[in-house]
Amino acid sequence: MPVKRRQDRWRRVSGTQVLHIHDARRLPAGFEDLEPFVDQWSLKGTQERHVRRETTSIEDIRRFYDAMLAKAPAVIAFLDGKPFDSLADDERRLMRLLLALGHVAVAVEVHGQPRAPHTPYPHRVRLSQPPRHFG
Repeated sequence: MPVKRRQDRWRRVSGTQVLHIHDARRLPAGFEDLEPFVDQWSLKGTQERHVRRETTSIEDIRRFYDAMLAKAPAVIAFLDGKPFDSLADDERRLMRLLLALGHVAVAVEVHGQPRAPHTPYPHRVRLSQPPRHFG
């Protein structure tokens, strides 16, 4: 049975179709310099992004903030007009990085630290009804 391939990235291993890591793109072309941040910041939900910001050092937050802020105009231009429901996996990860920028910007630009000053942690604030996309 022939293997259906997506841009030659899929291989059949022991009867199972798997992604060949060496050919995989985690982000769209042109955004490779953001790859080191994917595992930490490309999170599926708002609550996860919020918790990540609160539990990450300000130095790590600042590294991500600086890198992402420099690329934000290009990311916005790249994603502009694309329907959320039809984003490819690499585009979805890129969108999640852009959303994480909003979370870390609060830490860098407002608080100067990962959490709001003079607030208890962990707190009980939870987003109970996230937005439809990337919530």
